[in-house]
Amino acid sequence: ARSEHRGTGGMFFDDVPCTPKTKEFVQAVTDSWMPSWFPIIEKRQGLEYTDQQREWQLLRRGRYLEFNLLYDRGVKFGLANANPRVEGVMVSAPPLIAWEYNHVIEEGSEEERLMKILKQPMDWVSTK
Repeated sequence: ARSEHRGTGGMFFDDVPCTPKTKEFVQAVTDSWMPSWFPIIEKRQGLEYTDQQREWQLLRRGRYLEFNLLYDRGVKFGLANANPRVEGVMVSAPPLIAWEYNHVIEEGSEEERLMKILKQPMDWVSTK
């Protein structure tokens, strides 16, 4: 509905068959992810941020929850069940979010730059 992606990364397996080759790929990703992630965290963990940047983060988390509740096939399936596991769905949500009706992004801001990416993301690996 918003014509934007929920984030800039991630791996989604909704339509990927489980084969030895795909399982091998996932194992390779998990083996390399932590060693690549920790140097980024160590470098950036002390960076200060403004209240405006924190509010933007919380708004993006709100959009993530919106996507999960309205569009994610697994969540929709789980909630449509005769005995929905609401706690299971909500525990996967970010612990803090914000929501603002008709949020306006400042022209030329980092937020605007991100939204351009989310509306036309890079296709790093085409499976088509």
